[in-house]
Amino acid sequence: MQFNEPTFLLLFLPVLLLAYYALPAWRNSLLLAGSLIFCLWGGKQTVGILLIACAGNFLLGHIVAGRRKVLVAGIVANLLLLIWGKYADFLNLPLPKLPTPPGLSFFTFVAIAYLVDVYRGDATVIRNPIDAGNYFLFFPKFFAGPIVRHRDIDAQLANREHSRDRFATGVRRFIVGLGKKVLVANTVAGVADKVFGLPESALRMDLAWVGIVAYTVQIYFDFSGYTDMAIGLGAMFGFELPENFDHPYAVTSIRDFWRRWHMTLSSWLRDYLFIPLGGSRCPAWRTYFNLILVFGLCGLWHGASWTFLVWGLLQGVFLLLERAGGNRVLERQPRLIGHAYALLATMVSWVFFRAATLPQALGFLSAMFGQNHPTVVTDGLLAVVDPFTRLMLVVGIIGSFPVIPRHWQTRGGPLATVALTALLVAVLMLVAVKTYTPFIYQKF
Repeated sequence: MQFNEPTFLLLFLPVLLLAYYALPAWRNSLLLAGSLIFCLWGGKQTVGILLIACAGNFLLGHIVAGRRKVLVAGIVANLLLLIWGKYADFLNLPLPKLPTPPGLSFFTFVAIAYLVDVYRGDATVIRNPIDAGNYFLFFPKFFAGPIVRHRDIDAQLANREHSRDRFATGVRRFIVGLGKKVLVANTVAGVADKVFGLPESALRMDLAWVGIVAYTVQIYFDFSGYTDMAIGLGAMFGFELPENFDHPYAVTSIRDFWRRWHMTLSSWLRDYLFIPLGGSRCPAWRTYFNLILVFGLCGLWHGASWTFLVWGLLQGVFLLLERAGGNRVLERQPRLIGHAYALLATMVSWVFFRAATLPQALGFLSAMFGQNHPTVVTDGLLAVVDPFTRLMLVVGIIGSFPVIPRHWQTRGGPLATVALTALLVAVLMLVAVKTYTPFIYQKF
């Protein structure tokens, strides 16, 4: 089930909210039931796997504190489930096919963080099975984050604020995210799909740049839109979920990019992988190796593909070069130079993230930099960009930068209310006449 699907918007969410506020004594139980129903849309078998994984981590949490062997066993068990579900074919492992639950990568990181934090004494043990189910499976953040740590939500599971203001803030945030997804991301996705679907023999330089700009806008509005909706849904049910984006394209380095893009993933990689490997407290060569390793694994976490691995390694290389002195060079340049570098590095990397194969990615990059010589004549830009799509591309480019105050999303006001109402009407009209499209990050 998708947040932008009529079944969710017009049936699942209203019914769950009505039951949640009508039966305050059963709120956590209703949330868990709703999350299980939400996950059932991915298949009965996958829900069974998730329940087994939840039960295993719930039980391990009771015995892991201070016990290194138990922690290692728990981490290995979670990673083996992830490898079996996502990477068996990629690694040519002779294993029976395992139905892969959507969001398994996110579940794995949430589970590992819980076990590590309890082991270290940074989080309390979950005593209530219903609380455990809601921590691991809470439907707004389950499929694509944000990656929530137990210490940040523990108190909220037991006692959280329900107020008209918080609910209204959640509704506004949800509408903004819905607009990002349905109006901008879905619209510009058509351009990206058409351009990346062209054979190399028809891919001109101008088309390649339009395609990658469209994808750059699409993935940001798709993923940040999901996060806005997740945070908004959390607020409707009384939860405060962590932010995940802070205008990541308005940066002057890749280091700054990762401080603003998928922030809960960045902090997870730092706290549970980079620092345990030695972080920056070791010789320079080892720090550089750690960076490359961490981001190579980050790439593979996104998917079992060589293209994801190369995307992650590229990010690691950019970070290495900046740490090795590139940052000092960038600091001496005008900010515009830093912005141009960061955007170019990001878009080059996104080519590998979007392409189906390495040869396609390399061919696309060749076209972007004028090294491809197409032999098939196409209609060019007009064939892929209609007027409404051009408008949404412009909206997406402008909206990627901090030009609209965030308080419009949260505090409201007459003008903001009118704008959000118009946005909701436009979104519902599009949802009613078009087939919904899944979120990019839900497949991870």
